[in-house]
Amino acid sequence: MALLADRGHQVHVIAGDFNAYSEQTEPPESWDASSGGRVQVHRLPAAKGMRRGLRARLDTYVGYALRAWRFARTLPKPDIVVGSIQPLFTGLVAKCQARRSRVPFLLEIRDLWPDALVVKGAINPCQAWPFHRMANRLYVGADRIVSLTPGIKSELRKKGIDSGKIDVMTNGFDPELYNLRPGARDCVREELGWNGHFVALFTGTHVEVTAVETIVRAAAVLRNHPRIRFDLFGQGQRKPAAMALARQLGLANIHFHDPVPKRRIPELLEAADVAVMTLFKSPLIDIYFENKLLDYMGAGKPILAAMDGMQSDLIGRYQTGKTVGSFDHEGLAGLVAEANRDFKPFQAMGTNGRRLVEQRFRMTDILTRYADLIEAVAEKRSHQVLPWDPLA
Repeated sequence: MALLADRGHQVHVIAGDFNAYSEQTEPPESWDASSGGRVQVHRLPAAKGMRRGLRARLDTYVGYALRAWRFARTLPKPDIVVGSIQPLFTGLVAKCQARRSRVPFLLEIRDLWPDALVVKGAINPCQAWPFHRMANRLYVGADRIVSLTPGIKSELRKKGIDSGKIDVMTNGFDPELYNLRPGARDCVREELGWNGHFVALFTGTHVEVTAVETIVRAAAVLRNHPRIRFDLFGQGQRKPAAMALARQLGLANIHFHDPVPKRRIPELLEAADVAVMTLFKSPLIDIYFENKLLDYMGAGKPILAAMDGMQSDLIGRYQTGKTVGSFDHEGLAGLVAEANRDFKPFQAMGTNGRRLVEQRFRMTDILTRYADLIEAVAEKRSHQVLPWDPLA
């Protein structure tokens, strides 16, 4: 948004009035660029309590979509409408607004619905049928599609969507965040009591998808290795269960911490020795591409992971770490113990990761390509822009 404003564009963003994860209130925002461009974030009221169940979530989504549709009609005629899903209803509102204004429609896909809901058992295939129809109409009706993960693009191709209209714009790596103060590693290790320890670090949400209980069970395997410790930073609905499991197992080598600001993550990673990832099992496992993967590689940390899918394949292909299968806590424990015994090969893996994100995942490069694409679609010349994928 800011880059579009810097290029002189007027950007209107319609969003809900609270954070979907924490349900904390989010205020309206606006800022002006020296170029004359401007961003305005309009916050519309939405019903809270989405976590109570599917019905509550649908009430929130549908109610918000209706408000967004009415509000969009009050804004100046756009040159392009960008719809970001999920949920599907916001994409439907964006498409309808684009058709009403007779302007191009760009669809951004952050998650795959209703496919993911069926896999999780939230709805059955019969209930999913109308949502599949809605999703397919959005895919076909979009002038261009931006997939936030390579795996989502693969799933769309399986659905028959032309790969020539799909760009992959993942999260990016910001090297400025990793320009750390001198002595940051020693300071953080002193602060957190990590001196003399081999630290395996996890940062991110503690939810079903991230399967943090696998890390707890790996810590249990290594309970008799006093030098090794696991530290987890973040929050999520599975955190209480993971902490309870650690207490039940009587573990003293695993430590849970509150979430920290994004700017703090590079220092924590610098102070740690290895970075840990875990994922659950799912037929749609390839659609995941987590922020922490780029954070870990950006910090030059070897990644030790218990997970399947595209992220695991990437780690193996570019030799940025080592992986075992999802839920394999014994295998994960073995990787941590191996790195503790002989760290030199793993240090090289961390270097490989840093090289990869610098070459293919720089935030400025991705944002520039995204802004270029939006302008091209708005000017009805997207056929001149080849689809982009950082891993292609």
